[in-house]
Amino acid sequence: MKKKVITAFLIAVLAFSYTGCGSKENETSKTETEQKGISVEIYTAERGEIEDIYKYSGTVAPKETVSVVSTVQGKVAKVNYDIGDTVRKGDILFEMDTTDIQNNINVLKASLVSVEAQIAAAQTTLDTVNGAAMQSQIQTAKSSLDAAELAYNNSKTTYENNKVLYDAGIISKADFDKIELAYQNAELQYNQAKESYNIVAVQMPEENLRKAQDAYNVAVSSKASIEAQITSAQKTLNDAKVISPISGIVSQCNVVAGTVASQSMAPFTIIDMSTANVTVNVSEHIINSINIGDKVNLNITALPDKKFEGTVKTVSPATNATSTYTIEVEIPNDDGQLKAGMFGEVSFINEKSENSFIVARDAVMTKDEETYVYIVENDKAKKVNVKTGIDNGQEIEILSGIEEGMNIVIKGQTYLTDGTSVEIIPSDKGE
Repeated sequence: MKKKVITAFLIAVLAFSYTGCGSKENETSKTETEQKGISVEIYTAERGEIEDIYKYSGTVAPKETVSVVSTVQGKVAKVNYDIGDTVRKGDILFEMDTTDIQNNINVLKASLVSVEAQIAAAQTTLDTVNGAAMQSQIQTAKSSLDAAELAYNNSKTTYENNKVLYDAGIISKADFDKIELAYQNAELQYNQAKESYNIVAVQMPEENLRKAQDAYNVAVSSKASIEAQITSAQKTLNDAKVISPISGIVSQCNVVAGTVASQSMAPFTIIDMSTANVTVNVSEHIINSINIGDKVNLNITALPDKKFEGTVKTVSPATNATSTYTIEVEIPNDDGQLKAGMFGEVSFINEKSENSFIVARDAVMTKDEETYVYIVENDKAKKVNVKTGIDNGQEIEILSGIEEGMNIVIKGQTYLTDGTSVEIIPSDKGE
């Protein structure tokens, strides 16, 4: 029984001893923490560059896309290129069957020879109408007319003289009747001679000339028509060789030799990827900071290890159906790595500042309409009001309130008040 009491006393003493030691250690630890202060990371203020960047997504497109069709219908005779092939402007992509076209040209050329012979014959007739033979006929008719006129005048004089004698009863009626009949015959022959001369010298030449001229004109017109048909057929023959209008790459080929070319889709599509275009739609917040000729950076999802620089090619002055503004960016593609359809992201600089104080965005705090940071002076936190500028979400520009060399708290600032003791610890980045 006595042994049990002693044991209990020892346990109590030991318990008191342990309790006393623990309390002393806690007090010591608390004192050390208060002496060390709150742990913070700092950034030494220095000047640098900050940009406010907007990023927009778009798809890589060719500089130019051309659908090549054939104006000549029919069967395809030969296909010279396939998808992925590189072509130059003027290269023959495919050729149409020209058998019917060539046969038509041959027929037209034969017709041309025939009509040229008709023109020569019509020219000969035309020359004859205006030639010596016609002039001889006219001269003969004129001589006959002159002779008939002389005979008529003489007969008329004789008639008039004998009528006076007849009226005076000097000559008999039988004699006068003979004289009158001769006068009437002379008058009839004279009128016939005039009519003949009019036909030969006036009517016939005019009619013959008209007919000859009409025949000549018809032949000449036929020749012009045939020549026009030959020219058209020759153009069709040339068009049967379908050429590429641009230099580029074949992106589509929808024709096969021996088949009829489809009229519902383009036989060939050629794209020019010497430079590429990316079209993006930007918001009204940035549109006024974008100008034609601006340099922009691009990231292409399929080419993550390569950086691209492009140039703003067009800036839409009005919103599109999505109430955004369309921007077209041109990118050099000398090595051909950019392919149509690749996904890309274009970075536009909305604002930029150089030689400014830049700190992490989280270092700047706002409370009760005050904007401030904490700096460390003599192991104490000091609250400094600041004025900020460009804020890109990760970093922020400090326009006033700090000076070069100040130690700005960038971690642990949310636990500080003005005058709090702090302990500077190394940055996670090893600074």
